Parts: sequence; structure tokens; C-alpha cells
Amino acid sequence: MFQNITLEVSLKPFKDTSDEGIRRVAKTIFRDWEPLLRDRKSVSILFWTADGSEILDYAGDLSAPFEWCRFLGGANNPPLAPGQPYEISLHTCKQDYMKDAPEMTYGILKKIVAAIREEGSRAFPSSEIHVGETFDIGPEFALSDFKYSRHTEILNPDSHVDGKGFVDATATLHADDRPYAAFPDGIPEGTPFGTFFGKQSAAFLPDMGFDFLWLSNGLGFSADPWKKTGKIFDGEHFYMDKLAETRKKVFDFWRLFREACPDIPIQTRGTNNSVGIDYATDGVPLWDLYNADLDFLPPPNSPWAALNDNYGLELMGHMTRIAEIPKNDFLFRYYIHDPWWCNSPWYDRYDNSPCDLYMPMSLGRINKEGKVESASHFAILSIDNSFGNMPASCVNEPLPHILKAEKDAPDAPAPLVWVYPMREYTTSSDEVTVREMYEGDNYISEAINDGFPLSTVVSTDNYLLHPDSLYAGSVLIAPVLSGNALGKLLNFAKDGGKVIVYGTSSMLKTLPSDAPVIKIDVASSPSSIREALEAYGYYIRFEKKSTKKPPTFTLSRSDGAFLFSIYSADTTTDTLLKFPLGAPILQNGEVEIENGFARYRFGRSVHRECRLFVSQQSGVISAKERPPVSGRFRRRLLLDGLEDATVIFFPETYAQEHTYFAASPVCDITPTLKTRFKLVHDPLYGTYYRADHVTGAQSIFLPFPDKL
Repeated sequence: MFQNITLEVSLKPFKDTSDEGIRRVAKTIFRDWEPLLRDRKSVSILFWTADGSEILDYAGDLSAPFEWCRFLGGANNPPLAPGQPYEISLHTCKQDYMKDAPEMTYGILKKIVAAIREEGSRAFPSSEIHVGETFDIGPEFALSDFKYSRHTEILNPDSHVDGKGFVDATATLHADDRPYAAFPDGIPEGTPFGTFFGKQSAAFLPDMGFDFLWLSNGLGFSADPWKKTGKIFDGEHFYMDKLAETRKKVFDFWRLFREACPDIPIQTRGTNNSVGIDYATDGVPLWDLYNADLDFLPPPNSPWAALNDNYGLELMGHMTRIAEIPKNDFLFRYYIHDPWWCNSPWYDRYDNSPCDLYMPMSLGRINKEGKVESASHFAILSIDNSFGNMPASCVNEPLPHILKAEKDAPDAPAPLVWVYPMREYTTSSDEVTVREMYEGDNYISEAINDGFPLSTVVSTDNYLLHPDSLYAGSVLIAPVLSGNALGKLLNFAKDGGKVIVYGTSSMLKTLPSDAPVIKIDVASSPSSIREALEAYGYYIRFEKKSTKKPPTFTLSRSDGAFLFSIYSADTTTDTLLKFPLGAPILQNGEVEIENGFARYRFGRSVHRECRLFVSQQSGVISAKERPPVSGRFRRRLLLDGLEDATVIFFPETYAQEHTYFAASPVCDITPTLKTRFKLVHDPLYGTYYRADHVTGAQSIFLPFPDKL
């Protein structure tokens, strides 16, 4: 269950900045989202006030105005000129989001924050109410005289949007005699940006009533957050002579910031990439940052990747970040509206479908104790659209899916588990390792895009703490490891464990020639690793009618079930599935069986429960929910179309030894355990019921927990 829900919002809904107008917006926020917010430990509102320049410029005067997120499109672009059509690209000209937008002062902002806190406490008295502020490295969201006039020395000249550079957190500032809240006599020459930003934050945030700070678009990690190149890698060459200095500068930003601002909790957006890619391109020492008591929440999944139809990058990158975490918390972030670029992804990116909810929310990490953990924090960017409106439909439509994805969170290792060397990668100074992490992470991203259903990650350090039995039912996926981790992985394989190792051809040659693992060269159209699963009984095949990529999906375990969460780039593609226990029969539908394979044609977004596996040659099988019409049973599943089949059923955990069967499609009978279904405690796949040579229909009954 999520411990904290964060609703992100710009100042655009506050079109009326009177006390009554501000209260009205605050009440609307908490009223509309009440089904998601109730019974949470904490509820947070994160304000996209501007681009963070309001922090940098703050001089302590509450009556002073500041630039804020009041435009459509890039705020630092030229305005739409008289006579120019409104249809012109927002990347060319900015436009006002409303006529006569209100002026914002620091005093008004303080009033808005106070009203949000008071209305939130009134609506949810048992929850902690937190209010946060954002800082962004780019030019998109607000005019910034600080960044683009007075202190251009802090910009990365090689990374920009709309011709304006991104802030490099490792930069130093030139002298400035303008007074600031933390520097009343001006900025001394050579002041590190981390020191200045930290001291300004320590002054500004408490004055406004903010509790936490969000660092957006890679601040503190990379000044080139959207690319797969950086200070160390230019797309062809790795400049290893720059690695030590670059990683030190990244770490120093955090050290200096925390010395200047020690008490404000920090949340981070991170880059669009992975741990390995960030380190190989920009020297981001995430292991050191996670273990330096810096008190920040790890970066969440990147929303950018899903918007560009690159779910492989989103899922792969998120797993690398959560393999190790500083404490026990990590964040999942979901993109519903964009307050600046006139798009509302729920409608115009996702086709009103929850593909970017179910897939990333099915990802899990295995902790030191061997338990699977899912996200403890959930954030929504944003609850207002580019015009400052908060349409109820964009609450009511995705909300049931958010709650269901939370309910279906993973609680056991998935069929595929990624063993990821997070510490080894981000503490390396070896060019071979740096190249391997870059090539390997990119390969896994493309493999996921090609239908490789990876959804659980464990760090090598945690993996070393676990018994092999934890992974007996999983295929372990790993780059070429070293030391104890490699030894444990090879021993697991020698004892019959299922292992796939990927890497460059030169690294794969360092493995023992007799290692009983499947070796995948990362230079091989990414389907090779999916096809390699067939050696372990997992057949995932596609028949495509276009050149579009096949379905992307995750396969997770929750409460005994296998959960399929799917995005189909092309809904004319057929997916053929056969697993070690048989063809997976997804609940609430029909499927054709051909030569033992289940043939599916999935819609754009699918989230389906699978508790049934059937082995039979052909036919059409249906698995549907049916009313139990009984005071004892809470659930009846009807399986039909069986022809001399082997049937396996995974019950919900509470009913593992209390599941009833009846060889009948009707419910007005007394189910009995005296059937051919036998309870099996399988060391590989868990507890299930099995019966052979089954023909016709079977009803499966699960009792109420208090009537076992």
C-alpha cells in the first residue's frame, strides 16, 4: 500500500488569487482526489511554481513579484506576435495560458501554501500533509533572468531545449552584487552552485511554508539528462581520464548542497536513462550518493520514455534505480496532464488506456531479506492541464486503474529476475566495465521493447544474501559478473538453476567454457534473449502484420497469480504463449489453443490475472468469472473447452488448501474436494492444484476467508 500520495500542480488553477479563490481551488483538489488520498500515512502537494528561479532570486521580500509558469510552450521563447496564428508550434512561440494572468508575489505563494496545508488537514485529519516546491534545470517552464541573463556560466553549452541551456549543478558562479536572502551582500566569485542553491533553498522553503524540494530533469545527476551521451562518452569514445573528476564533481554538488541545506527532504526526478548509462556518460556515482546519508528519495521511472513509446527504457531504467535504495522507500510517478505543452497523456498519449500504470507498477525489487518490495510513494504529474483546468474525467477514468495496480503489486519473485550489479557499476574506473554497463543496459531496454517480460530486479549484493531456493522458479538474467556473485550464479546453474548471461563477445569469453548458462551477445536484433527463454520452457512468439514492435509486457507474481501487464504498439499482432506449466489462460476471456500454444491478440493496454495453465493440443478455452450464488463462496471461476487436458490452478494465498472444484458449468451444486485435482507444493512455482485428462467444464470455488 502506498504510504504517500503526491499530487503535482502548477499555479495555473489559481486564476483568482483572492483568499476565497485560493481556498476554492484547494478544496477542489482534495475533494476530487479523495478516493486515492484517504487512509494514507501522508498526502503531499508538489507545486510547479516556476522553474526554480524563484528560489535563486529570492531576497526575503514577500511583496516582490516573481516569474511563474504562466505560459503555453517554452517560456523563454519569443511571444506569439500580433497576427500570428494560434496554431503555431509552442516550440516556436509561447502564448499566455489565459487573458490577464494574475501577478504572483512571494506573499501570494505563501498564502497558497498555507491554504493547501489547512484544507488538506481538514479533509484528511489522520494524514500528514506535506507541500513541496520544484527546481528545474531547463528553460521550459518560466522566464529566468538568473539563468539566461545574469548567470549563464551555470549552463551546459552542449545540452539545451529551444536553444537555451540546462543548468549544470557542478558549475560555479561569477560574482554578483545583487542581494539575495542567503547572500545579502551578493554572490562571491567562484561560489559553487550547490552552495548557493542550498543556502537559498534553506531560506526560501521555510519562509514559504514548503516541506520538501523536488529536483527536476536530472539536477544533481546529469546536465545532459535526455541524451545517451555526456561528459565521458560522446557517442563513440569513452574518455576515462575524465571519469574520476566528473564523478567527484557530481558528488560534491550533493555534499555542498547538504552542508548548506541539511534539513529539507529532497525528492528527485533523475534522468531519462539508467544507472549504468548515467555512470558511463556522466559519472553519476549513484551507489555513493545512496550511501552518503543525503536524505533523498531515489529517482522514479522516467515519464519521458513512455511518451516516446519507449517502455523498454522506462522499465529498464526504473529497475536499475531500485536495485539498491537508500532506505525502504521508492517512488512511482504517473503522467496524466502536462501543464505547459498542451497535451494530456491520459487522452493523447495513452489512448485513454492504463498501459503506463500497470507495467511500471508491476516492477518489484528484492530486498536484503529476500522480500519483494513495490513502490511506497505514488506521484501524479499533474492534476491540472496547460490551461489551469482540472477536468474530473482525468480523475475518474484513471483512478480505478491506479487503485487496482496498487492492489496487484508484486509480492514474489517474477518468472524472470534481473541480477543487477549496481554497486560494481557505479564504483568502477575500468573502461571495459563502463562499456559493458552502457551496452548492456541499452540491450536490456531493447529486449524489453521486443517482448522480453522482465519485471523483478535484485542487486548483486542482495542476491549474495539469499538462498538459491528463492530463485528456483525463476530465470536469472545477469551481465557478466565477477567475484562471489559470479561464483554463486554459476553454482546455481550447475545445480539446475536457469541462468542467462549477456554481454559483449569479449566479456562472454571470460566465462568458464563449461558454464551451464545461456550466453547472449549484446551485439545480436534483441529478440535473441527472448528466444533463449525457450530452452527453459518459456515460449513467447509473435506473428506481426506490420513493422511495428511487438507487445511490451511485464509478467509479475501477486497473491499466487501471474499478472500480465501489456502494451501493444500494434493491435493486429498475435502473441503465442506456452510456459513450463502449460499455456497461460488469462482470466475473463477466450483463447485459441494451437499445438499447445495460447494465441492472443491483445488490445492497446491489458492487465489480466492468470491462475490457470492448460496443456492440450487444440481447441478454444474460456476462463470467466461467474457469480458463486452461495453464502460460503466469494468467487467462482468457470473454465470451459477442455479436451483431455492437464489443468493447473494457482489459488489465492489464503485459499491454498481450501479450493473447491466441480465438474460442471453450473453453480447450484455442492463443490467437493473429492475430485481428480490434487494439491501440489512445487519447490519451483509454488502451491497449485493439478488434474490430468480433464474434458469439458470445471468450476473453481474460493470460499470467504471466514468460512474456510
